[in-house]
Amino acid sequence: MKARTMLLPTVAAASLAGHVWAAWAARSRRSQLAQVRRDAMTDPLTGLLNRLGLFAVLGELGGESYDLALVDLDGFKQVNDTYGHHAGDAVLVEVAARLSEAIDEVDGAAVARLGGDEIVLVCPSPAPIAHLLGTEVVRCLAAPITLPDGQDLMVRASVGVVSAMVGDQPARVLRAADLALYRAKAAGGDQVAEYDRIAELPPVETRPVVRLREMTEAARALGGAA
Repeated sequence: MKARTMLLPTVAAASLAGHVWAAWAARSRRSQLAQVRRDAMTDPLTGLLNRLGLFAVLGELGGESYDLALVDLDGFKQVNDTYGHHAGDAVLVEVAARLSEAIDEVDGAAVARLGGDEIVLVCPSPAPIAHLLGTEVVRCLAAPITLPDGQDLMVRASVGVVSAMVGDQPARVLRAADLALYRAKAAGGDQVAEYDRIAELPPVETRPVVRLREMTEAARALGGAA
């Protein structure tokens, strides 16, 4: 009987330890899953949201109006070709930091990198002030960026903006900004173009405008070389 009495606290302690371990393991798994989800929606270079993260934010904003700016750096290919990809990465990281800081105090705002040098800013807004958002982007990039080798580089951007209304499809909003961006790029870059909301949002298509922008950029570069 005495031996059994001594055994009971030991069994209870073992049971408690098992429950504690199981709770810790469950929390650890939840933490790991949350980290996996965060990683799946984050651009590894800049720490910004990626395309998946952007559309998650746009989905949450479906019940309110917002302004969206699509940013494309002018002549970014030449940065990589002249200074190397490490310099190009440094430029993207600095641009991401500046744009994030510009809207840091706007509740619900987000910045995402779609890929390459395409960056999107989204700001909830009860009034359509997309052009002001685009102007802020240009202002943020006015100061030179210091490359890893110490050289200062002036970076400019073309910006396409659109004011989204309640119920607008995110993909169509992004397409509208893309069309506006092409206009800014075709007009010489380093400027903001706004999609005219008098017209309907464009249908979602495969993005040939991106290729047109690249051709425009190449033509400008060749013209400068001539």
